[in-house]
Amino acid sequence: MSDTRYEEGDQVATPDGSGVVAAVLTDDFEFPQGGSDGDEGGDDEYTAVDASDDRPAYVVGLETVGSAVYRASALEKTDLEDEEATDATDGEALTDVVDEDVDALDGLPEGWDRDSVLEYWSSIGGSWESCVDDMTDEFEEERAKEHCSAMKDEVLRTTRWRNRF
Repeated sequence: MSDTRYEEGDQVATPDGSGVVAAVLTDDFEFPQGGSDGDEGGDDEYTAVDASDDRPAYVVGLETVGSAVYRASALEKTDLEDEEATDATDGEALTDVVDEDVDALDGLPEGWDRDSVLEYWSSIGGSWESCVDDMTDEFEEERAKEHCSAMKDEVLRTTRWRNRF
């Protein structure tokens, strides 16, 4: 098993397909589960995930579906275009894949799709903060924050990341 450390923005292969590391967490946290049935109630389900400096958890926005959490041993560096990437990983996800009905692409430039968002997210280092820094040059700060929140919603395919990690 590999104990390679990955960083936010790294393009990786997972057992569930290629994606981009959207968060590297070193403290225990809860990750959303379910929700794909459109349940808007307050009964959100979360899975507890153990994480530490020695055993970080990696939240990966997947290219073809939503997002999930993995250990380093389930990941391998790759390019998003590498169709054989999933053949190289044999680890398991720590959580189920979240693939909610989030369509944050509406507010993005014409022609942008999920791949465009993942490639941009990777290019700026894969964090909300780096996105805001980059977008503040183009927009006022508040609009940059809104835009980057929508992009992270799309990367993770859920809004339930907000105020959690």
